[in-house]
Amino acid sequence: MSDRKSIEEAYSVLELKPGASQAEIKNAYRKLVKIWHPDNFPQPQHKQQAEEKIKLINEAYNKLKSYQPTYTEQPHQASESYPTPIARVYVNSFNAEGFYNDGVENAKLGRYEDALSDFTHAIRLNPNYIEAYKYRGYVCSVLGYEHRATSDLDKAAQLEGQLKIRENYSSPSSRRSKRSQRKSKSKSLIGGFFSD
Repeated sequence: MSDRKSIEEAYSVLELKPGASQAEIKNAYRKLVKIWHPDNFPQPQHKQQAEEKIKLINEAYNKLKSYQPTYTEQPHQASESYPTPIARVYVNSFNAEGFYNDGVENAKLGRYEDALSDFTHAIRLNPNYIEAYKYRGYVCSVLGYEHRATSDLDKAAQLEGQLKIRENYSSPSSRRSKRSQRKSKSKSLIGGFFSD
């Protein structure tokens, strides 16, 4: 099966027109997952059908989330010219930093729900991403999720503290200065004892 055909099928599974934006793809995916989640179906036969449908939805979403259509004019259409999407896949554009950058852009544009999702993806890919926790905390605060905002900001502070401890411990100059501080402290204690 050609890549173009599978892209068209992925759009069809998510009930979208070809060339839909990433935000439309994400929203369609979320909507369909809520509808077809197997827990929504108590009967075993329906639950199994829902599981199959969820697999298709996930496959379609995974294919489309890294797909970026570009538009070029079709040269063979004289009367009407419509843009035609051409597949361009960006490998590794969806790493933690990529999701973080998308989240920052969405937050700047006021698309806080999308930003929240992007920061969450970044944190899933890199659980120690301090800046993603901070920005997600900010977005949660804007959305009124104060408890979640506090949790994220606390986690960022905890990770920063751990990072500082590791930096201080691993630095050779800091180990020397700590040793010299301990020596001078012990000398002053000994000196104070004998001076009496």
